[in-house]
Amino acid sequence: MDEHLKIEFNEWARAGRGEGMEKGHRPVGEQAIALMQLPIDARVLDVGCGSGWATRLMAEQASEGKVIGIDIADEMVELAAQSSQNLTNVEFKVATAESLPFSSTEFTHAFSMESLYYYTNIVAALREIHRVLENGGLFVTVIDLYLENTPSHQWIPTLNVPVHLLGIPEYRTLFEEAGFVNIRDDRLHDPRPVPDDYTGGSFNTREDYLQYREIGSLMLAGEAHK
Repeated sequence: MDEHLKIEFNEWARAGRGEGMEKGHRPVGEQAIALMQLPIDARVLDVGCGSGWATRLMAEQASEGKVIGIDIADEMVELAAQSSQNLTNVEFKVATAESLPFSSTEFTHAFSMESLYYYTNIVAALREIHRVLENGGLFVTVIDLYLENTPSHQWIPTLNVPVHLLGIPEYRTLFEEAGFVNIRDDRLHDPRPVPDDYTGGSFNTREDYLQYREIGSLMLAGEAHK
């Protein structure tokens, strides 16, 4: 499965989809990162970093710390590194979330934008994220494809890899199983107006897109408890 993901996301990198993902995800991703209130000396892990836009944004805030982005796709990692050469506190690695190449308690914060539902074993990935966070460390993830946001289910047949379609209670339970405490969930909304002439794209109709935007992106947060 990991090899399948790697192949697919490398194709995304070659097709230039990193830029499109940033455009689509950034309006809510920026809100989630702002809510993390990163201190300037934060040590942050970006899980499933893609083209690295969120890694770079967090690195600007953690100017005296360090931000490491990991992705399963080596070509995405290469793209992210090439786009981040002006930042000295950023690093990128090829790795899987279920087996992170880092020491325990290495990070103060972890972030994941639209990647959790791709992992073969979500609870194993969450346990690894929990392991590399220090006691009280914060993990925040944003998920657009989830059970309660019905229009997002339209994406599943178009993806070339299997995904998990889970509801908010299921995600909260997985966080608990991984050892996180003070778990909370919220909805974030893209503030951009939907064009009157919207047709197709990621949704069958403009009405589907409006409903998706109204329901919002799911943000989950939890603190590591050692």
